[in-house]
Amino acid sequence: MRRSVAVLLAFAAATGAADEDWQRVAERDGIVIERRGVEGSAVHELRATAHSPVPPAAIMATLWRHEEYVQFVPYLKRLDVLREETDTKLFYEQIHVPVARDRDATLRATRSFSAATGIYELSTRAVPDGGPPATSAYVRVRNSASLWRLVPAVDGGTEVTYTIRIDVGRLLPAWVVNAIQKDATAKLVRAMLDRARQTTR
Repeated sequence: MRRSVAVLLAFAAATGAADEDWQRVAERDGIVIERRGVEGSAVHELRATAHSPVPPAAIMATLWRHEEYVQFVPYLKRLDVLREETDTKLFYEQIHVPVARDRDATLRATRSFSAATGIYELSTRAVPDGGPPATSAYVRVRNSASLWRLVPAVDGGTEVTYTIRIDVGRLLPAWVVNAIQKDATAKLVRAMLDRARQTTR
């Protein structure tokens, strides 16, 4: 479960170079939410940052237990792990969307760890045709990419960064999607960090 140091440094450099593009839009319960524009789309990319007293390995363990998500992740109705390997998973989920038709998605998750830096990462990307076929009951999410980045903090905890870029499908104006996503992102990060803290007591 390793990634080269060169790749991690390149990612960090790219993130730092683009920091000026982010606009702070909210802070909730210690979680800072920022947004930036996406070329060709009116839907924003979001970034949430927070500090947790829980070490990175424990947070990653919580993130990787996808089968437990339905117990605590807001708006998640169902999650089925379709295929699992050492550092990758394919899973299908159904999501409740306030004021609109519910969505479903098939996602591929990949985790990585650098022994040199102690940084964990978990990325997901939509694989719209990789799972159950689309039905009229749900709007299929076809474009989605997210990244959790867990950096060791000096106090033994974790500096957490979560970014997400998603198109939730037709029938919703961009301003509604942006409002829903901002709320859902803050709730997801808080739920995940609370779960990690509870399971490490």
